[in-house]
Amino acid sequence: MNSYRIYKHKTKEIETIKEGFAWLAIPLNLGWFIYRGLWKVFFSYVLIILFFAGIDYEIYGESGFLNFSTASDLHWLWLIVQIIVFTLPGFKGNEWTRTNLQKKGYEFAYSVQAESKKIATELNE
Repeated sequence: MNSYRIYKHKTKEIETIKEGFAWLAIPLNLGWFIYRGLWKVFFSYVLIILFFAGIDYEIYGESGFLNFSTASDLHWLWLIVQIIVFTLPGFKGNEWTRTNLQKKGYEFAYSVQAESKKIATELNE
């Protein structure tokens, strides 16, 4: 069972947001931001990806890959930074979505336990 937060708007339909880790935010990264309407985060991540690509090019050259057998401490540190930045949407994605909904006029109604988002939404109707 997962915990879901229910948000209501005066004129729009109910929104149901899962609490906890946003698993789809990591593999779908930029597409997930667009799907959730997180445009500021989307454009921020595009800039971050371009910035990281530039640094990768400077560090690794045209190959663009970390050679694990010859990697220095700086290479390992840079890899850890990239992993943290690219997994951050998993940890913060649902919170960013809730904040975005509140900015659009949605109000938190209540939390509910359910096996899926579909069931959680159906419990509210």
